[in-house]
Amino acid sequence: MRNSLNAPVDTRIPADIELPFRMLYHETKPYEHELPDHLHDWHEMICVHQGRGKIFIDHMSLDMGPGDLIIIPGNTIHRIFPDPDNLLTSTAFYISPALFHGMGNEAASTLLLFERHRQSKIYKRQFSRLELDDVSQIIDHIYNEMNSRKSMRSYSTLLHLQLLLIYLTRLSSVTDQAPAIMSGPEWLTQSLSIIEHKLRDKVSLAHLAKEASVSPAHFSRVFKQFTGMTPTDYICARRIILSKEQLMHSDQTMAVIAESCGFDSLPHFYRMFKKHTGMTPANYRKSIRK
Repeated sequence: MRNSLNAPVDTRIPADIELPFRMLYHETKPYEHELPDHLHDWHEMICVHQGRGKIFIDHMSLDMGPGDLIIIPGNTIHRIFPDPDNLLTSTAFYISPALFHGMGNEAASTLLLFERHRQSKIYKRQFSRLELDDVSQIIDHIYNEMNSRKSMRSYSTLLHLQLLLIYLTRLSSVTDQAPAIMSGPEWLTQSLSIIEHKLRDKVSLAHLAKEASVSPAHFSRVFKQFTGMTPTDYICARRIILSKEQLMHSDQTMAVIAESCGFDSLPHFYRMFKKHTGMTPANYRKSIRK
């Protein structure tokens, strides 16, 4: 059954085998089974094998097709819109930021790939035929190891996954790619930028519509058409992401975090955070610092 929530869903990803990692191999998902706008702490990669669609990710709407790799850093709002007449078949990886902890700095640094893409805002790359063959071979090895009955299958899976991340990191370091451009009217791109810079302040629909020189009703309709969310839900989701970063990287009090992220009050912060993540801010902080 399709989730009917308008607010982005903070999903919990069940791990495969004995690792904080999950793989969905060559999966074709019906249109009605796609999640609404959602986010999760784990990083995600999607390799498209067949079909067409679009993905909304971090202010942008990107086309998806065979040979594309979509890289989604943790805590990034995203949603896939498959073509109902040409459904996507893809392999998806979900990777916990803690996956390589304890294996040394060089092993852990393979996950910096996701942070580089977050900073560059390049979330898609198109493989050449040779690159796609190489990546497909590694993906098959990972799948075969995960489903084997051989000894040390978890460790072997981990090594093959590292090999895939190293391969992608090397591709990124030698290939220049321009950041993707948000589809839709120019005022929508400008509005998303305004929201990003005013998260800590009051951002109203009336103000955004006035800046865009359109009516509030038209603004809301077009905004949801291209992002899948209402302006209010999108602003709240971005504030939740900002608060999660502060909970993770600072020791500030909940009151300070609530105010600095633009929430009206501490109770409002607690209520919205639990609605989106399923836990209180304090419990979230404890869970990521274990």
